[in-house]
Amino acid sequence: MPTWADTLLDAADDASVGRRLRQRVVGDVQPSRERLRAYRLLCWSRLAMGSLLLGWFALRSPPGHAGMLLGSGYVTLAVGQLVLALRSSRAFAWQMLGAVVIDLAGFGAMQFVAGDAAREFVLCYALPVLIAGLYGTLRFALASAASVALLLLAQAAWTQQGHGGDALLAAGVVGAAYIVIGLLAQALAQRLARQEESARVSEDRAARQLAINRHVLLEHPDGVLVLDAALRVESANPAAGRLLGLREWELGEGRALATYPGAAELAAALREPAAAPPHALTFDGPEGLHLQARVQPLRQLPGGPAFLVFVQDLRAIGEQLQQEKLAALGRLVAAVAHEIRNPLGAIGQANQLGAEPDLSDTQRARMHELIEQNVERLNRIVEDVLDLGRGSARTGGELQPMRLLLELQAESDDGARIALRADDPAATLNFDAQHLRRVLVNLLGNARRYASAKDGAIRVRLRGSPRVRELGVANDGPLVAPELRAQLFEPFFTTDSRGTGLGLYICQELCARYGASIEYRVRQAGTEAAYGEFVIRQGARG
Repeated sequence: MPTWADTLLDAADDASVGRRLRQRVVGDVQPSRERLRAYRLLCWSRLAMGSLLLGWFALRSPPGHAGMLLGSGYVTLAVGQLVLALRSSRAFAWQMLGAVVIDLAGFGAMQFVAGDAAREFVLCYALPVLIAGLYGTLRFALASAASVALLLLAQAAWTQQGHGGDALLAAGVVGAAYIVIGLLAQALAQRLARQEESARVSEDRAARQLAINRHVLLEHPDGVLVLDAALRVESANPAAGRLLGLREWELGEGRALATYPGAAELAAALREPAAAPPHALTFDGPEGLHLQARVQPLRQLPGGPAFLVFVQDLRAIGEQLQQEKLAALGRLVAAVAHEIRNPLGAIGQANQLGAEPDLSDTQRARMHELIEQNVERLNRIVEDVLDLGRGSARTGGELQPMRLLLELQAESDDGARIALRADDPAATLNFDAQHLRRVLVNLLGNARRYASAKDGAIRVRLRGSPRVRELGVANDGPLVAPELRAQLFEPFFTTDSRGTGLGLYICQELCARYGASIEYRVRQAGTEAAYGEFVIRQGARG
């Protein structure tokens, strides 16, 4: 297209009048590729129609007749507009408006020149009406159809001598039909535009999902294969090629699985005449790899069934299991160290006191008894922590937590700081007594670190009757920061430099073994009296 024409189109399209024209003629919807293709087809139809009319005038009129000049001019303009439509989609509103105006003016002028013999020309107006209805707004489509009706009525009035009112009536009927055609074309265009927009959105979503799936496959550490019913590889990620000994450039070539250097055993297993492929199987891969494959049949697929295969290196799985075992062992060792610290301290202190020369036999017997109790406690702690590492559940007995709380209050040097309250002092809880003692000792010890020295600074509340619904341990210390609350029950998390970060973790694990849960709650939030409380809650047992 010439530079001057491109510049003219850009200027017309960017000007204020161009924007207003686009709004009134074609609206805000930009024509899609398919609609542009259809418009170019209509431009070819306009050229064919102009050529037919020019030939009609050439057969019926002498040389130099006005119809010949009008036909030649119309064909020339139609050729120019066709070239413009084929070369550029810019300023589409101007192109469409020009086509409709030229058609209305050209067909109308040729019909008037042809006179009464050209009543068949009324079929030519279908082109501008269709263009306006398919690509324009409702206002523009009605205006174009109404212009056709007025042209037909004017031509009928011009040539009605000798026909009475029949010509006007026929022109009116044809004009009304063109208005209906314009409305139908505009309605179909709007429906097509909505369907195109829906298809575009669906295509964008599908492309996005395809890109995500491709990224996931590329980054997945395991090999992923998709096989068709004949065990040909439809797709594979780089990890599958690496595990099965296939070069990257060979992936996705539709090769049979058996031709992969490390997949001969896998292909043979999939060919077994079983009803369904095995869910998991092991086989030897290339270069001494020991692999595991998980096969999932995909039956309801377009184009026939397929298999989805995940291939893993058993060495990597073994290394991961070993790391998990070491991590679990580290947690158990740390838990043992945390739990035996107090009994060992008591044993050491009793041993030192027992060595004093001026102790009576009763006092020495008391020291030996204390050492024996703490040794027994150490054995129980070791057994419980090891059992805790196995994650096994236990069935506790029905006990009254208030009795245990009174014992702990009496044993404490600062019992006055602990305030006990219960809806029903005789309410029961399904728990092991020693385990509940350990949980309460941890919670009370945590509360002592942050509570004030006032009497009643630590508040223990039993809610529910005749069974304990909630057991809460609160203190008047500062609240736990919101950003730290999610980490309270994680192992080795602590805000105290002297702690190991296992106390609350062990509390959570012990509670879980008896169907209970523990959480941190903020009571009276948003007020000056807000306080934090650790709450043990146990569901009803059948």
